Amino acid sequence: MAFSFPPVLRGLVYAAIAIGVWSGSLVMLRFGVTTGLNAYDLTALRFGTAALILAPVVIRRGFAFGQLGPAGVLGMVLGFGAPYVLLISLALETASASAAGSLNPGVMAIVSLILGAVVFGDRIGPLAVAGAALVLAGACLFAGLAEKLAIGHLILIGTGIMWAAYAVVVRRYGISALHATAIVAVGSAIVYLPVYVMALPKRIPGAPAFDLLMQAGFQGVLVSVLAVFAFNRSAELLGPIAGATLPALVPLVTLMIGALTLHEQAGGAEYFSAVLVGLGVAGVLVSRVLARGRPKTVPDRCGAATP
Repeated sequence: MAFSFPPVLRGLVYAAIAIGVWSGSLVMLRFGVTTGLNAYDLTALRFGTAALILAPVVIRRGFAFGQLGPAGVLGMVLGFGAPYVLLISLALETASASAAGSLNPGVMAIVSLILGAVVFGDRIGPLAVAGAALVLAGACLFAGLAEKLAIGHLILIGTGIMWAAYAVVVRRYGISALHATAIVAVGSAIVYLPVYVMALPKRIPGAPAFDLLMQAGFQGVLVSVLAVFAFNRSAELLGPIAGATLPALVPLVTLMIGALTLHEQAGGAEYFSAVLVGLGVAGVLVSRVLARGRPKTVPDRCGAATP
């Protein structure tokens, strides 16, 4: 009889992969914009690579115009595609990866809570309120620890709002994680790449080949494909509540990776603020799962979300 790892253990492995990729993507973007590439290059590499890989999904399933309508498709692409990644990359020119790891999912959680109540009539219970309070406390502590608030921090608040709006569209129309990711990737490539080639500043021609391959592989393959698969497998094996809490680990893991690889500031207070934000995000997302009962899909960073 062949040996098989228990489902829980396999689910935890998939969860670790998803969390590592999500957190690592922010660190990689920060590394990219502070070395040889710019935000426009990183956005082009991400969606150029992802579109090549995910084009067969769009060819097979289409852009879901009948389900979403042109406005819905455009909203997904603008809200979570090239503009979203470009803004995060620009933010990381002046803000740390750990700031992105805390502010982006933190704002997303609070705004998605509000949008859920307004659009879907979701009840905001005590767990959600407590979660939102923890996010705010962690974000305020993080802001107080920063030497100075930069424009990047304000941009990250905006990208958190964009992420939440995208998640509402995905939930409203029931688009699967893989299909939504493919629509965003291919749509972004169609809209963004011609503009990038013709009009935007580029550093790709002078960048080392290794840097280009590393960023294209991480952002275009690991984030857009592997993380989607790993998250959904972990949610299937661990259950919807456990799956919903995975994004809550991003603030802490991003802080740890940023400290180890980029030597970003990471003292006890920074870890405490990241834990507060993470617990708050977990409270908000779990409250949504409990309020809706067992969902068909769980909110995720690449289907109902990506960094």
